Amino acid sequence: MLEVLAPVGNLQSLKAAIYAGADAVYLGLDLFNARIKADNFNKENIKECVEYCHLFGVKVYVAFNINVKQSEMQLFADYAEVAAKAKVDAFIVTDLGCLDILRKYDIPLHASTQIGVHNLAGAKILESLGFTRVVLARETLYRDICEIKRSTSLEIEHFVHGALCVSFSGACLMSSMMSGDSGNRGRCNQPCRLKYTSDYTQQESYLLSPKDQCLIDKIPQFADMGIDSLKIEGRLKQPHYVGIAVAQYRKAVDAYINNTKAKIDYFSLKTAYNRGNFTLGYNYENTKSIMYNKVNGHIGENVGKIIGYANKRLRIKSDNVLNNGDGIKIINNGKEIGGLSVSNIARCGNNIYAIDSQQKFETGSEVCLTSVKSDIDKYNNIKPKLSIKLLVKAEIGNKVELTAEYEDIRVKVYGSVVEAARNRSMNADDIIAQLSRLGESNFDAEIYCDILENQRIFIPQSALNALRRDCLKALTNEILERYNLSRQRVVHNSEAVVLPLNIKKNQCKMLVEINGDKHQIAGLELLNSKINLVLPVNNNTSEILDIILQNQIIKKYIENIYLRPPRVARGEDYCIIDKILNDNSQKFDGLVAENIYGVYLARKYNKSVIGGIGLNIYNDSYSKNVGLCDAIASVELTANELPCESLVYAYGPLPVMTLLHCPIQVNTGCDCSDCKYCGDFYYYDKKEKYRVSRYKLNNCVFTLFNPYNIDIRNKLSKLDCKFYINAQDISGKTLTSLVEDFANRKGVSDEKTTSGHLFRGVK
Repeated sequence: MLEVLAPVGNLQSLKAAIYAGADAVYLGLDLFNARIKADNFNKENIKECVEYCHLFGVKVYVAFNINVKQSEMQLFADYAEVAAKAKVDAFIVTDLGCLDILRKYDIPLHASTQIGVHNLAGAKILESLGFTRVVLARETLYRDICEIKRSTSLEIEHFVHGALCVSFSGACLMSSMMSGDSGNRGRCNQPCRLKYTSDYTQQESYLLSPKDQCLIDKIPQFADMGIDSLKIEGRLKQPHYVGIAVAQYRKAVDAYINNTKAKIDYFSLKTAYNRGNFTLGYNYENTKSIMYNKVNGHIGENVGKIIGYANKRLRIKSDNVLNNGDGIKIINNGKEIGGLSVSNIARCGNNIYAIDSQQKFETGSEVCLTSVKSDIDKYNNIKPKLSIKLLVKAEIGNKVELTAEYEDIRVKVYGSVVEAARNRSMNADDIIAQLSRLGESNFDAEIYCDILENQRIFIPQSALNALRRDCLKALTNEILERYNLSRQRVVHNSEAVVLPLNIKKNQCKMLVEINGDKHQIAGLELLNSKINLVLPVNNNTSEILDIILQNQIIKKYIENIYLRPPRVARGEDYCIIDKILNDNSQKFDGLVAENIYGVYLARKYNKSVIGGIGLNIYNDSYSKNVGLCDAIASVELTANELPCESLVYAYGPLPVMTLLHCPIQVNTGCDCSDCKYCGDFYYYDKKEKYRVSRYKLNNCVFTLFNPYNIDIRNKLSKLDCKFYINAQDISGKTLTSLVEDFANRKGVSDEKTTSGHLFRGVK
């Protein structure tokens, strides 16, 4: 079954999702969720909200999808217990360090898209950790999805509608580095939606802003692939957006199931929320079609154009009906120039409207409808109801009976003894009228009354009201009990992950990453201190390993050699990486994992594995739960928050975005057959410049770096930890002195560098 999964940021959105036909909703509490700026729910009302959803047969997935600091673990455990007692249907999990807490309950675990799983190897790790579902990275290729479905028992949740992050899932530090508002803590300030200028064009535009995605036409293909859940994005959006999106996807799924044609209301989907007239995403379109550099927000649907302005009144020609209270946005030459709410509207001829406007807009400008007042009003006041039957039986001398029926559920309650009427008697219409006063209940009822024709009866209104309340309460309890009995439960294995055999433990306290050119290798021979060496996996890895081993450097200067696969390995890239590791399996000691697929490869080749900064490790439990022998702490932690015995990312360029679209195509209009990439280039905002660099095996991956490199040498006297030194861009001679500075715990930081969050932290 294809599940329609709805975003819920507040109670009214919850009602809209249920009314529109969602199979499940995902929501967050007021802490530990990635949309902390939404209204959200809390420890006091989550049980009531879950019961409300379960009454309508709708599942509730609670998002615990941020990284959790060690100091927050007890508070997190309190929240997890509240959610478990509320009988939620799943936990959506980002931080694998929290698994010990979450596996205490029989609640299924869904792996958040923030984990960044995008290939079979990563999915296999999730399966071994007890997850039942993977929420795949939005960039996952369909060949990888099919492989995951074919080779694991995991349910697959696929993102189908809403806003795309430009950075690979879980791999964005840009908001964090700009302001301390970390996307990994639910506080993203969306710097991707700002304007930037590139070296290629020298023109300012929204170079990092993707279109919204809409895959409603691809539902038959998703069904064929075995996808289980269709995820709609939008916990920060309004109830009418939730209701409209859910209703259209419900219609499309039902049409597929019933083998009929669905007439999708694309107009409503676009007016509810739409950046860039939608994209089909990474599997269907070239990457320059995914981005939209003209407008960074909602553009709705084009409904007409401006034909004049006089006496503070705009004249608009439109084939669509406009109404007071609708919202419109004015776009000229592709750029937003203003917007207003329709007021004092009047028809001035065939398809011509006049509305009030304090601002004059250029004739010929596009008019885009960005909100429909009737849709907003509808979903702001919606209250879903269950349709039931009530059957009342009244006979003098017997207790009045009220039976409620819902689907195959039937409950009966008894009231007071029916009396003979002394004055005015009650007929069936009187009883039905009183029982039909359902008020704020969750039910609509067809009511039938069984009274003997020759009996003049009387039942007090208060008794009928009590009877109705008792019956609806009994029905509610029975529906919830039935739901609870059928709710999915799991038995988690809480045993620790077994580490690979024959692991070489690190004695020295430095990992140094180099690019492997001859000058850097020569610089290694000048070291006085032993290091652990890290090499990025690329097409030159085998050659570099051979040079290092042939020169006997490893015996003198290097304790262990680690390979660092890239953060993203989709499709053929994963196959290339696997072959490189297989061909060199006797030449290296371990892997640095920037994504959890690296953990799988380490187990496959029986190597030690160190967690890289891509895993964003926040707490002590992560390494134990995943089976890491060492870990680089999240660069978002302060020195006082570091997990025990972790490494610190102490020197080097800091990646703040991993981009899987091609910025070269976006900037030049080229395609792969006419690639115009000629080396690193820069994006500029009003203050800084961000280097963009390409990594390529088969597919291109681009990394956008922080304007300032990390260099903590000025702070070494304040730290007692191990160091990860990224010296890829350092010359051989400088490499030697850099390593010795860290070995001796002294030195001066380079100019225009930063210690990152090590002494400031994130919110």
